[in-house]
Amino acid sequence: MDSRHQRLDYLDLLRVIALGSVICFHYLFSGISKGNIKAIDFSSFASVAQYGYLGVELFFMISGFVILYSTNRRAGEFVRKRFLRLYPMFWMAIILIYLVTLLPWWKYPAPPLSKALWNLTMIPTAFGQERLDAAHWFLVRELQFYVVIAFVLAIRKGKLLPKIFPVWAFVICIWNLLNLPDFNIWYFSGYFSLITGGAIIYSIRTWGWNPLRVIGLVSAYVGAVDTRISIIPILDSRRNAEHSAFVIAVVVTAIFLLMLITLIPGIERLKIGWVGLAGAITYPLFLIHGRIGAMIIEHTANEGNKWFVYGFTLLGLIFVAYGLLKLEKRVLKWRVFSRLAR
Repeated sequence: MDSRHQRLDYLDLLRVIALGSVICFHYLFSGISKGNIKAIDFSSFASVAQYGYLGVELFFMISGFVILYSTNRRAGEFVRKRFLRLYPMFWMAIILIYLVTLLPWWKYPAPPLSKALWNLTMIPTAFGQERLDAAHWFLVRELQFYVVIAFVLAIRKGKLLPKIFPVWAFVICIWNLLNLPDFNIWYFSGYFSLITGGAIIYSIRTWGWNPLRVIGLVSAYVGAVDTRISIIPILDSRRNAEHSAFVIAVVVTAIFLLMLITLIPGIERLKIGWVGLAGAITYPLFLIHGRIGAMIIEHTANEGNKWFVYGFTLLGLIFVAYGLLKLEKRVLKWRVFSRLAR
């Protein structure tokens, strides 16, 4: 296999870093600032933890980078593979979250079953329902991205994707710099600057530099920084905290630099024994850590035991995520799923 197309342990390491950042944000800042975790104080960490949400930006770049692994397929095969990658695990996580909310000793009432069922679609807000776990919004952007890829493959233009991504990044950048209608319009948002940025870096790794990719990468970077800074007033209002434009710009820059390390010749030879499993666990752990973790911490933690509870909760959820990973392998062998995998 061409070394440029080999699985990179380094990417799994980045997944672990990204999820660690997001968990710190949810457990040390967001859960407390929103009142979901009331019994403890981590104010001394808040000024750092409040930027942990930017770990999601790294996830988006990784998604863009790896998507071109999958674009040598027909549209139907691409859709089936993406479905199997996302939905069975997501369904198991939703069922688990719902069952946990039914336990009699939790402080908050369980959501209605209908809400859980709508969440199985992954897009419950499209049907007027709230998410069981607010962190799952990330998956909606992933689905939107996959729709674009599936459409391009359906019209048999998959070979144009390496050219489409730089143009897309450039349009997003100009759109937002000129403050055209609303930067949150789906495919012109800063999240797609990050996704296209990741895809462009993969293109450079695979086919080398050219003027179009240089323009696209610069556009992706500028678009990502601009849109992240543009929403600071919204973040300040929602989270009752002040966010620094300088810090956000530095973190986004660091994320691009971390992804650019994939261009170093021989990076595929970097082997980290544990990171493959850790990277695989990031998806189920991402799905369950928010709601279940907050519920455990809120129910059991106080100032005296908070470090023990946090450590025990995270370790426990890692084991649960590993269990879900093992269960998923069995589920995917069911006839209904094994047929889709062919």
